[in-house]
Amino acid sequence: MKPREPAAFAIPRFAVSRPVTVLMMLLTIVVVGFITYRRIPISMFPEGHEATSLNISVSYPNASPRDVEQKITRKIEDIIGTVPGVRRVSSFSSTGSSYVRVQFHSGTNIKEAYATLSDRMDRVKPDLPEDVDRIMVRRWDQNDAAIMSLVAAVPPDVDDAAYRIDNFVTPALQRIEGVGNVSVWGIQSRTIEISLLDDRLRSHGVNVSAMIANLRNQNVALSGGFVVEGGQKIYVRSLGRFESAEQIAEFIIDPERRLRLKDVADVGLRIPRRDWVFRVDGKPAVGIEITRESTGNIERISREVRDTLDELAELPQLNGIRFNVFWDQGAFVRQAIDNLKESGLWGGIFAALIIYTFLRAPRMTGILTLSIPLSLLCTLVVLFFMGWSLNMATMMGLMLSVGMVIDNSIVIVENIYRRRQEGHEATAASILGAGEVGLAVLMSTLTSIVVFLPLILMGGRGDFAFWMVRIGTPVIIALVASLLIALVFVPVAAQRLSRGSQRGELRWVLWLRTRYLAALHWTLTHRLDAAILVAAALCTLPIPLGKVERPSGDFGNAGGPSDNALRLFFDLPSGGTIEDADAFFTRFEAFIQQNAERYAFARLETRFRYNNGRVQINFKEDPHTSWYASAWNSLLVSLEVRPPPLDPVEIEREIRAAFPLPPGITMRSNQRGTSAPPSDSSLYLYFYGEDTGTLMELAEEAARRLRTIPGIVSVDTDTERGGNELRVLVDRDRARQLGVSPQEVSGTIRDAMRGVEVGRFYAQNGREMRVMAQLADADRTGLDDVRAMTFRTDNNIDIPLESVASLDVGRALGQIRRESRQTMLNIVARAPRAEASRIFQAVDTAMAGFEMPPGYRWDRGGGFNRGAENAAAMQFALILAIVFVFLLMGILFESFVLPLAVIVAVPFAMLGVYWTLYATGTPLDMMASIGVVILVGIVVNNAIVLVDLTNRLRDEGKTRFDALMEAGRHRFRPILMTTLTTMSGLIPMAVGNSKMIGIPYAPLGRTIIGGLLASTILTLVIVPLLYSLLDDLRSHVFSVARSAAAAPKSSAAPALAAETPPPAGQ
Repeated sequence: MKPREPAAFAIPRFAVSRPVTVLMMLLTIVVVGFITYRRIPISMFPEGHEATSLNISVSYPNASPRDVEQKITRKIEDIIGTVPGVRRVSSFSSTGSSYVRVQFHSGTNIKEAYATLSDRMDRVKPDLPEDVDRIMVRRWDQNDAAIMSLVAAVPPDVDDAAYRIDNFVTPALQRIEGVGNVSVWGIQSRTIEISLLDDRLRSHGVNVSAMIANLRNQNVALSGGFVVEGGQKIYVRSLGRFESAEQIAEFIIDPERRLRLKDVADVGLRIPRRDWVFRVDGKPAVGIEITRESTGNIERISREVRDTLDELAELPQLNGIRFNVFWDQGAFVRQAIDNLKESGLWGGIFAALIIYTFLRAPRMTGILTLSIPLSLLCTLVVLFFMGWSLNMATMMGLMLSVGMVIDNSIVIVENIYRRRQEGHEATAASILGAGEVGLAVLMSTLTSIVVFLPLILMGGRGDFAFWMVRIGTPVIIALVASLLIALVFVPVAAQRLSRGSQRGELRWVLWLRTRYLAALHWTLTHRLDAAILVAAALCTLPIPLGKVERPSGDFGNAGGPSDNALRLFFDLPSGGTIEDADAFFTRFEAFIQQNAERYAFARLETRFRYNNGRVQINFKEDPHTSWYASAWNSLLVSLEVRPPPLDPVEIEREIRAAFPLPPGITMRSNQRGTSAPPSDSSLYLYFYGEDTGTLMELAEEAARRLRTIPGIVSVDTDTERGGNELRVLVDRDRARQLGVSPQEVSGTIRDAMRGVEVGRFYAQNGREMRVMAQLADADRTGLDDVRAMTFRTDNNIDIPLESVASLDVGRALGQIRRESRQTMLNIVARAPRAEASRIFQAVDTAMAGFEMPPGYRWDRGGGFNRGAENAAAMQFALILAIVFVFLLMGILFESFVLPLAVIVAVPFAMLGVYWTLYATGTPLDMMASIGVVILVGIVVNNAIVLVDLTNRLRDEGKTRFDALMEAGRHRFRPILMTTLTTMSGLIPMAVGNSKMIGIPYAPLGRTIIGGLLASTILTLVIVPLLYSLLDDLRSHVFSVARSAAAAPKSSAAPALAAETPPPAGQ
């Protein structure tokens, strides 16, 4: 019976014998791939990114953060405790709003969690203040994040801009296919204002709370059932809503005295007095944010929104209103796609040049180069049917694959040419050449794939694992596709297109090979000396190891409009006015505009209230978008021909030095209470406890310690934000004696000072307007107005507020943040990137021995913990990747010892990685860490083909020395070719400025290039050295084992002879 042919030979034999079938397969890949490329969804973040969070937002206008926390946030937190599967609850209580983020355990059914949480919010709503209209529960994922941010510049003379935006702009944008929601902010709609006059209220003895309750009760429209008349059903509605501002003013609040609302208040339709300002480049503006549906195509939505804005600009109703796109996720996606195309194109060009340089066969060079787009098209097809999108992670994987997918084809073509040179005809050479190295190529591909297996087993938990899997999956698919292309298409192409002749090698290749073989000969004949040199090379690793920067950021919060911006937050005196704040920010804007060229900013966004504000300096995009332009610019900067761009930290320092702040105003560069993790130049300290006052004292002491550290740019604390608050403490016993209800005191102060919504007013054109009641501006300007408030006792005597309550002014937070139902304050220490590591170590020293009261604690926060988790995940992935590669090598070589000769390429790759990062000043960030793990599967490929050929030559009868020398001679050129093609595909990534939402690709490219270059140079010499040493060790171990096994038998033979009786007669 004929033995079954190995699969490594069967696949190329099938391909060579069925050329038409192979051609049809090729056309199928091209057609389906092109269709997929046109239809695959495009997004920024990969699917599953932060998909286990739900957000709750509640609006409570004009309430202080403390009121919001006590009346809304804590009640919501309490009922969330009854929801199963909750991992973490974070809340933010700000002026006028409560925001709660609920994070669930991995694996939680988010749809069921949404339904459960919505049910709990319905239950808690009756316990919240009457002013709360609704509780919004939203699922946060990449679809709900705004994909576009627009700004509408509205001239002051435009009448009722809110009506124009709501009725013309918003509907037009919502009609675009794929748009999920359009939200407008920064504009004030007209309202019906009831300005209560304090002196008249007191003179008429009007109870404000009772009057407002009566107004609410009268402004209703109720269903009254139906009546039957003439056989027809006629529905009855009781219409009690107010129909005009005059009707509201004529409302009778005291029937006995015929007292009307207009007697104690001014009622009118007006735009509320502004309590905030939003400007762009010093001009008033309106912000518009657009989110997409889950199936919306970001790139298409972006294009159609821009077209719609052009159409809206032509409408006469919007005359004078100009629209600008300030943040466009579609533009970033298009930029990333362009980077991918450009990188793939240049990578293919470089690979083609390298292949042609070695082969000098135009037709085979073209066939090999085609393996790049074919592999990428196969990857897009698989991703499309997996339901994945083309996002920042998958595009990164595709860019990484450009230089790797051609390696298998190069090895097979090189071996086919070797067989042709030995005299085999085209068909036999294609089958033998592909089949001989088929197993080695398969194992090389598997080693590149297997590095992702540990992270898949981890389920993608943690930022590092999540992004590694999303980047690695396209690489896996592309490598599998490249393996099939190498085993199926390349043998057919070599059979049909190759002439069988190969030109002589170039002089520099011959020179390199001669020098390499001489070095290899010396290494194998001077193994001890070579081993000492190897150890000396490894001893240089600690030099760059301690100097490469390791930032503690992560991907989780990357992105958004502020990636290329400096945000400065200002705290102003609480006793100031909006006019005072306007004057200050106008002066600050003028200062920034004077330095526009130096700071290279594109626009200036300013938003502020009377006591705080934010200025965002958005920098210009890098004009050197092409990788070669970016590389040239970096070279000029390094040669000091061109000045380097200012770092945001340096700009902040310069602003602090050149723009003196008036007394009472503080500036910081982080947003209070945000959950963003530390950036590469920021260190966060979080303090937890129950009492806000104690936390403020602890934070101030910690900040004092940190400010003593030289080199720190700024130390910001939550206690520096906010202002003073007036606390009214009602004496319940005294109030009871005088016959005044404490609830009436609190309610009257709330309704009169904070204002309250009485209801909604519907104009004749169908527009809905809010009806607000509040003390007139002149009656609530200072503390004396509060003290002047009076309350009527049971004896109809008016008594002042201070008769039943004490007034106290104290410091208050502008935002109260809680984590896991504990109040939290944070401190942010910022330092230049170059000094960050040293300064942050000094922070640890400064905080040593910091004592906390019982029940209080501090830590580095979630970002620091995520950094530790990511580091642990990287170590876990690195160790398991090496283990899995070792297991595969054991299968290939049928040996426990020889795989160690291949694994030695890994530490030498690390040597190249750290020296490259150190020499180029590149940090070991998340991208570089991913490159380190991927590198484990790449660097062993060269060693595999070298050791595999050595074993086959030894099986043919050659000595170990001759086999190693022969393998080195034959594998030198393919190893050099695959290394150069892989590196060339990564050059645009490594030296360019390719990035997605601020995340640079360069560290990934530099890591792989440095590790691959070092491992290749050293592998060609060190792997044969280790192979010979381990082979001797294996022989010695077997010899000892055989000797040990044979010893008992040899000693037992004489004893047996002594015990055997002699034959008879002897």
